[in-house]
Amino acid sequence: MVLIRKILTHWTTAFITLFIITYIGLQDPSGKEILRLKSFDYLLANEEVVPSKDITIITIDEEAIEKYGQWPWKRDVLANLIEELRAAEVGVIVLPILFAENDRLGGDEALAKALKDNFVVVAQTGTNQTSKNGVPRGVAKIGNPLDWLFSWKGMVGPIESIGQNAAGVGTTNISPEIDGVVRRMPLLMKIGDDVYPSLAIEVIRVAVGESG
Repeated sequence: MVLIRKILTHWTTAFITLFIITYIGLQDPSGKEILRLKSFDYLLANEEVVPSKDITIITIDEEAIEKYGQWPWKRDVLANLIEELRAAEVGVIVLPILFAENDRLGGDEALAKALKDNFVVVAQTGTNQTSKNGVPRGVAKIGNPLDWLFSWKGMVGPIESIGQNAAGVGTTNISPEIDGVVRRMPLLMKIGDDVYPSLAIEVIRVAVGESG
Protein backbone atom coordinates (compact mmCIF):
# COMPACT_ATOMS: atom_id res chain seq x y z
CA MET A 1 0.00 0.00 0.00
CA VAL A 2 2.85 2.40 0.85
CA LEU A 3 4.53 1.61 -2.49
CA ILE A 4 1.33 2.34 -4.44
CA ARG A 5 0.88 5.64 -2.59
CA LYS A 6 4.44 6.67 -3.45
CA ILE A 7 3.89 5.83 -7.11
CA LEU A 8 0.66 7.83 -7.27
CA THR A 9 2.34 10.90 -5.77
CA HIS A 10 5.51 10.58 -7.83
CA TRP A 11 6.30 12.70 -10.92
CA THR A 12 5.74 9.59 -13.01
CA THR A 13 1.98 10.01 -12.47
CA ALA A 14 1.99 13.27 -14.39
CA PHE A 15 4.15 11.68 -17.09
CA ILE A 16 1.81 8.69 -17.47
CA THR A 17 -1.24 10.99 -17.60
CA LEU A 18 0.41 13.13 -20.28
CA PHE A 19 1.33 10.00 -22.25
CA ILE A 20 -2.25 8.69 -22.13
CA ILE A 21 -3.73 12.05 -23.23
CA THR A 22 -1.18 12.35 -26.05
CA TYR A 23 -1.89 8.79 -27.20
CA ILE A 24 -5.64 9.40 -27.23
CA GLY A 25 -5.11 12.66 -29.12
CA LEU A 26 -3.02 10.95 -31.79
CA GLN A 27 -5.51 8.12 -32.17
CA ASP A 28 -8.58 10.36 -32.22
CA PRO A 29 -7.84 14.10 -32.65
CA SER A 30 -11.54 14.92 -32.57
CA GLY A 31 -11.82 13.50 -29.07
CA LYS A 32 -9.08 15.82 -27.82
CA GLU A 33 -10.72 18.80 -29.54
CA ILE A 34 -14.11 18.01 -28.01
CA LEU A 35 -12.48 17.74 -24.58
CA ARG A 36 -10.86 21.15 -25.09
CA LEU A 37 -14.18 22.70 -26.14
CA LYS A 38 -16.06 21.20 -23.18
CA SER A 39 -13.39 22.57 -20.86
CA PHE A 40 -13.98 25.99 -22.41
CA ASP A 41 -17.74 25.59 -21.87
CA TYR A 42 -17.13 24.72 -18.23
CA LEU A 43 -15.07 27.86 -17.69
CA LEU A 44 -17.73 30.05 -19.27
CA ALA A 45 -20.54 28.37 -17.32
CA ASN A 46 -18.78 29.18 -14.05
CA GLU A 47 -18.03 32.81 -14.85
CA GLU A 48 -20.04 35.49 -13.07
CA VAL A 49 -22.74 36.83 -15.40
CA VAL A 50 -22.91 40.63 -15.42
CA PRO A 51 -25.86 41.91 -17.50
CA SER A 52 -25.07 44.90 -19.68
CA LYS A 53 -26.96 48.10 -18.91
CA ASP A 54 -26.27 49.35 -22.44
CA ILE A 55 -28.14 46.62 -24.36
CA THR A 56 -31.85 45.85 -24.35
CA ILE A 57 -33.28 42.82 -26.18
CA ILE A 58 -36.88 42.99 -27.38
CA THR A 59 -38.10 39.51 -28.25
CA ILE A 60 -40.96 38.31 -30.42
CA ASP A 61 -42.64 36.25 -27.70
CA GLU A 62 -46.07 34.67 -27.25
CA GLU A 63 -47.53 37.89 -25.86
CA ALA A 64 -46.40 39.80 -28.96
CA ILE A 65 -47.85 37.09 -31.24
CA GLU A 66 -51.19 37.35 -29.41
CA LYS A 67 -51.18 41.13 -29.89
CA TYR A 68 -50.04 41.40 -33.52
CA GLY A 69 -50.96 37.98 -34.92
CA GLN A 70 -48.82 35.28 -36.50
CA TRP A 71 -45.35 36.03 -37.83
CA PRO A 72 -44.39 37.65 -40.15
CA TRP A 73 -46.25 40.81 -39.23
CA LYS A 74 -47.00 43.61 -41.63
CA ARG A 75 -43.77 45.60 -41.61
CA ASP A 76 -45.37 48.84 -40.50
CA VAL A 77 -45.53 47.19 -37.04
CA LEU A 78 -41.72 47.14 -37.05
CA ALA A 79 -41.70 50.67 -38.46
CA ASN A 80 -43.76 51.88 -35.49
CA LEU A 81 -41.41 50.07 -33.09
CA ILE A 82 -38.40 51.80 -34.65
CA GLU A 83 -40.06 55.21 -34.29
CA GLU A 84 -40.91 54.50 -30.65
CA LEU A 85 -37.35 53.40 -29.89
CA ARG A 86 -35.93 56.47 -31.59
CA ALA A 87 -38.30 58.70 -29.63
CA ALA A 88 -36.93 57.04 -26.49
CA GLU A 89 -33.44 58.15 -27.64
CA VAL A 90 -31.92 54.70 -27.84
CA GLY A 91 -28.65 54.09 -29.68
CA VAL A 92 -28.22 51.67 -32.58
CA ILE A 93 -31.32 49.58 -33.33
CA VAL A 94 -30.63 46.04 -34.58
CA LEU A 95 -33.20 43.97 -36.47
CA PRO A 96 -31.63 40.49 -36.96
CA ILE A 97 -34.34 39.73 -39.52
CA LEU A 98 -33.92 38.82 -43.19
CA PHE A 99 -36.15 41.01 -45.37
CA ALA A 100 -35.37 39.14 -48.58
CA GLU A 101 -38.88 39.32 -50.04
CA ASN A 102 -41.43 42.09 -50.43
CA ASP A 103 -44.00 42.33 -47.67
CA ARG A 104 -47.11 40.55 -48.93
CA LEU A 105 -49.16 42.81 -46.63
CA GLY A 106 -47.73 46.01 -48.10
CA GLY A 107 -45.68 47.41 -45.24
CA ASP A 108 -42.34 47.92 -47.05
CA GLU A 109 -42.80 51.65 -47.68
CA ALA A 110 -43.47 52.37 -44.01
CA LEU A 111 -40.49 50.29 -42.89
CA ALA A 112 -38.12 51.89 -45.43
CA LYS A 113 -39.20 55.34 -44.24
CA ALA A 114 -38.64 54.39 -40.60
CA LEU A 115 -35.18 52.98 -41.37
CA LYS A 116 -33.90 56.16 -43.01
CA ASP A 117 -31.54 58.15 -40.74
CA ASN A 118 -32.56 56.15 -37.67
CA PHE A 119 -29.36 54.12 -37.18
CA VAL A 120 -30.91 50.72 -37.86
CA VAL A 121 -28.91 47.61 -38.80
CA VAL A 122 -30.65 44.71 -40.56
CA ALA A 123 -29.55 41.21 -41.56
CA GLN A 124 -28.35 39.25 -44.57
CA THR A 125 -27.02 35.71 -44.79
CA GLY A 126 -24.48 33.77 -46.85
CA THR A 127 -25.83 30.78 -48.76
CA ASN A 128 -24.75 28.07 -51.16
CA GLN A 129 -28.14 27.87 -52.85
CA THR A 130 -29.14 31.23 -54.27
CA SER A 131 -27.89 34.81 -54.29
CA LYS A 132 -29.81 38.08 -54.41
CA ASN A 133 -29.82 41.54 -52.86
CA GLY A 134 -26.43 41.07 -51.15
CA VAL A 135 -24.98 44.28 -49.68
CA PRO A 136 -21.15 44.22 -49.62
CA ARG A 137 -19.09 46.82 -47.77
CA GLY A 138 -15.89 48.53 -48.79
CA VAL A 139 -13.10 47.16 -46.58
CA ALA A 140 -9.51 48.38 -46.40
CA LYS A 141 -7.17 45.40 -46.78
CA ILE A 142 -3.54 44.91 -45.74
CA GLY A 143 -2.03 42.10 -47.76
CA ASN A 144 -4.50 39.46 -48.92
CA PRO A 145 -6.84 38.48 -46.06
CA LEU A 146 -9.44 36.94 -48.40
CA ASP A 147 -7.84 33.49 -48.24
CA TRP A 148 -8.50 33.37 -44.49
CA LEU A 149 -12.18 34.35 -44.54
CA PHE A 150 -15.21 32.09 -44.47
CA SER A 151 -16.49 31.75 -48.03
CA TRP A 152 -19.99 31.30 -49.46
CA LYS A 153 -21.25 31.03 -53.01
CA GLY A 154 -23.93 33.70 -52.63
CA MET A 155 -25.56 36.20 -50.30
CA VAL A 156 -29.25 36.76 -49.60
CA GLY A 157 -29.86 40.29 -48.45
CA PRO A 158 -32.77 42.67 -47.91
CA ILE A 159 -34.93 44.04 -50.69
CA GLU A 160 -33.56 47.22 -52.27
CA SER A 161 -35.72 49.75 -50.42
CA ILE A 162 -34.74 48.30 -47.05
CA GLY A 163 -31.06 47.71 -47.91
CA GLN A 164 -30.64 51.28 -49.16
CA ASN A 165 -32.31 52.94 -46.17
CA ALA A 166 -30.81 50.83 -43.39
CA ALA A 167 -27.69 52.27 -41.80
CA GLY A 168 -26.03 48.86 -41.85
CA VAL A 169 -26.51 45.34 -43.20
CA GLY A 170 -24.63 42.51 -41.47
CA THR A 171 -24.38 38.75 -41.86
CA THR A 172 -25.83 36.30 -39.35
CA ASN A 173 -23.98 33.12 -40.37
CA ILE A 174 -22.67 30.85 -37.65
CA SER A 175 -19.71 28.47 -37.42
CA PRO A 176 -20.55 25.29 -35.45
CA GLU A 177 -17.69 23.46 -33.76
CA ILE A 178 -16.88 19.76 -34.19
CA ASP A 179 -19.44 18.82 -31.50
CA GLY A 180 -22.22 20.77 -33.23
CA VAL A 181 -22.31 23.56 -30.63
CA VAL A 182 -22.21 27.15 -31.89
CA ARG A 183 -19.61 29.17 -29.99
CA ARG A 184 -18.60 31.75 -32.57
CA MET A 185 -19.73 33.72 -35.61
CA PRO A 186 -17.46 34.81 -38.48
CA LEU A 187 -16.76 38.54 -38.20
CA LEU A 188 -16.09 38.80 -41.94
CA MET A 189 -17.13 36.64 -44.90
CA LYS A 190 -16.36 36.68 -48.58
CA ILE A 191 -18.17 35.94 -51.80
CA GLY A 192 -15.69 36.12 -54.65
CA ASP A 193 -13.69 39.28 -53.93
CA ASP A 194 -16.48 41.01 -52.00
CA VAL A 195 -16.25 41.21 -48.21
CA TYR A 196 -19.33 41.11 -46.00
CA PRO A 197 -19.12 42.15 -42.32
CA SER A 198 -21.08 40.39 -39.59
CA LEU A 199 -24.02 41.97 -37.81
CA ALA A 200 -21.77 42.74 -34.84
CA ILE A 201 -19.19 44.55 -36.98
CA GLU A 202 -21.91 46.59 -38.68
CA VAL A 203 -23.35 47.60 -35.29
CA ILE A 204 -19.93 48.86 -34.21
CA ARG A 205 -19.42 50.72 -37.50
CA VAL A 206 -22.78 52.45 -37.27
CA ALA A 207 -22.28 53.24 -33.57
CA VAL A 208 -18.97 55.04 -34.19
CA GLY A 209 -20.29 56.85 -37.25
CA GLU A 210 -18.05 55.27 -39.88
CA SER A 211 -19.34 55.23 -43.47
CA GLY A 212 -19.99 51.89 -45.18
